[in-house]
Amino acid sequence: MLDHRVVAFATLLAWLCGAGAATASEPVPPTAVPPSPDAPAAAAPPDAEPARTAATPLLPPARAYGGLSEARIEYGRYLTLAGDCAACHTRDGGKLFEGGLGINTPFGTIYTPNITPATGYGIGDFSDKDFLRALQHGIRPDGKPYYPALPYPSYTKVRDDDLLAIKDYLFSLTPSRYVPPATQLRWPFDMRDLLFGWQDLYLKAGRFEPDPNKSDAWNRGAYLVQGLGHCGTCHTPRNLAGATKSEDALSGAYVDGWYAPSLTEALADGLGDWSQEQILTYLRTGEAPPAASGDGPETAAVGPMAEVVHQSLSRLATSDLEAIAAYLKDQPPQAAPDYAPQVPPQLTEQSYSQGRKLYATYCAACHQNYGQGLAPYFPALAGNETVTLAEPDDVIKTLLLGAPANPDEAYSPHVVMPSFGSVFNDQQIATLASYIRANWGNDASPVSAEAVAALRGKR
Repeated sequence: MLDHRVVAFATLLAWLCGAGAATASEPVPPTAVPPSPDAPAAAAPPDAEPARTAATPLLPPARAYGGLSEARIEYGRYLTLAGDCAACHTRDGGKLFEGGLGINTPFGTIYTPNITPATGYGIGDFSDKDFLRALQHGIRPDGKPYYPALPYPSYTKVRDDDLLAIKDYLFSLTPSRYVPPATQLRWPFDMRDLLFGWQDLYLKAGRFEPDPNKSDAWNRGAYLVQGLGHCGTCHTPRNLAGATKSEDALSGAYVDGWYAPSLTEALADGLGDWSQEQILTYLRTGEAPPAASGDGPETAAVGPMAEVVHQSLSRLATSDLEAIAAYLKDQPPQAAPDYAPQVPPQLTEQSYSQGRKLYATYCAACHQNYGQGLAPYFPALAGNETVTLAEPDDVIKTLLLGAPANPDEAYSPHVVMPSFGSVFNDQQIATLASYIRANWGNDASPVSAEAVAALRGKR
């Protein structure tokens, strides 16, 4: 019997090692948004056409094998797309699903596993029972527990056949013998057995039960949101043990410095003033509702949510998106969490909030969420000596003027940074420059509007 001290440590361990993120998966295949409870198990939804189609499909097409029909494999492919499985299990420059994506934590790096059907390298040794036990109970084939970075508290709600359809698709793919680097967590955070205590306390295993008082569409949406959609992984606040607070479901939470807003009917912070059609449009395109004045949307998905829309939600069947919208629109209002990201000491809460919003809207798409850049196209801002110089002139001038007009003189010949001098006023440039100089370990002094005005006048 684990005493309360061991259980407390186990819960803390689970949280700090990624219980709140959907990015650091465990060595088990991930899964995707399931079909409706009354959908046939061997056919993808008939309207499963993406709102935005890429020139090259994200995933290999379905092919029949081993007595399984092409329709069955296409069904699994659809679920795999819906779950955005490739995002975590494909490293930069690597092949689909062979893992190796490094997830940095304060206690070491977690590398996502190979989930191709390679025996001895991927999941080729997984039986159906192994697969279901992993995703519904958080237990590996060797009997050890998975870290809740794999959101099995959500996956436990998913029907067996839906999970096995994903397994069937993954097993149709080309095996890879790539071996990801071993996950290295410092002692005592590598004591996996302590997670049994966390599971005893917080894992409520069991399949989704439809509400007979609700419509089929509502139950379909609930099944998607609560199960393989695992929306609550990001949008539900967590307790000190890293478990989601069921009483505050979908009320909003902070994940890796990003705020995942409330998905309830709360007017100030949630979807209370959004129509069901606007929710549907946002899920499909990442943009909604229309701006009160001028062209374009009032808001748009940024950061991790933009990736979810592009790689997953925009590729779901219209009927699935309508079901999700119907379920979300029916959620009762919840108070937003009172937790906020830590503000760097050189910034005020107001300047941090304003700078973060500017960065997320105008900079993150190129320079990435944490200023890490994307070589060779966009330079890193984190740890960039030009950014952290005592004199902030270079940062200010770059924001005012952009990159050189001649691509040959830019960091990358492929990209020229636009000028923001005509878009932002002096205070906005100062706020954004201060945010960049103070975050991601840069720890440089803030910038004043007067300094911006002085440099603007020298253009």
